[in-house]
Amino acid sequence: MAKRKIGPTASFKDGSAYIAQLEKLEANVPEIVGKAIFPAAALVADEIQKEISSLRTDESGKRGTLNAKQRAGLHKSLGVAKLQQDGKLTNVKIGWDGYNDIKTKRWPNGQPNQMIARSIERGTSFMKANPFVKRAVSRTRKAATAEMQNVLDSEIEKIMKKE
Repeated sequence: MAKRKIGPTASFKDGSAYIAQLEKLEANVPEIVGKAIFPAAALVADEIQKEISSLRTDESGKRGTLNAKQRAGLHKSLGVAKLQQDGKLTNVKIGWDGYNDIKTKRWPNGQPNQMIARSIERGTSFMKANPFVKRAVSRTRKAATAEMQNVLDSEIEKIMKKE
């Protein structure tokens, strides 16, 4: 049976050196996790951008259709939020912010981009659901996980090799 590398390894002469390395690793966990999460989130956000580009538009003004200004608003406002700590959980959120250029009596600042994205993703009483975010996340899940693992392994190895 072939040997499989499980993760970074460390060599040391006594237990105190190993404990010191582990303490240094523990002190750097938030920084290491941040370095791993952001590249993975960027992969997912890029795939969502591709999905937005593939959404069909209809300029007829028919209710329940996406128009070019709405799609442009989704492209422009998609972003990755700052790193957040929730107890032992560390995460970032990918989502929309702001308003598009379609101003109406109800939305004088423009339509909320979050509302447009949610309407497309989940559907409405007059619009069929088109789960573009779900498709993008499903397609990039393995690549994002692998990217996080590579960054974590690299960062842990750097800390464990220092003496």
